[in-house]
Amino acid sequence: MTTDFKVLHSQLAPRGSLGRFALAGAFNSALFYIAWTVSMILLPEADVRILWGTFWGLTGVMAHFVHRWYTFDNHKSLAWTLPAAIPVYVGSLVGSSMSIGWLSEKYPDQIEWMGLPNMLCWGILIWLTMRIFVFQFTPHASLEDHTE
Repeated sequence: MTTDFKVLHSQLAPRGSLGRFALAGAFNSALFYIAWTVSMILLPEADVRILWGTFWGLTGVMAHFVHRWYTFDNHKSLAWTLPAAIPVYVGSLVGSSMSIGWLSEKYPDQIEWMGLPNMLCWGILIWLTMRIFVFQFTPHASLEDHTE
């Protein structure tokens, strides 16, 4: 039964796919979103961009290891992937913090809801840059790594 599930899972969400990234991203994003929304309740005077950036950065480090283990593969060393990911994380941290700031000014009463599309849009950009530049994922290489 477990083997059947693993095969089905690999077929429906193969390594490197946006679907697999979304599954891991749902976990990472849920932790981020909970921390961010709770922090806005606990610190109502704090700038929403600072809170967003703080938790984006913290959960981004965790997300790197989740995606390394689950989404992509480990054919590239940690010594390569972690430094290569830093510009992606910094760029997405700055960009998503700027866009949430703009959204908070435009839609102040719906900021919690505006955080969701902001997170999703940046997530797709992160998946693309991680797949191409950081993990340099190729389905063929992934299959070879798992058959040995």
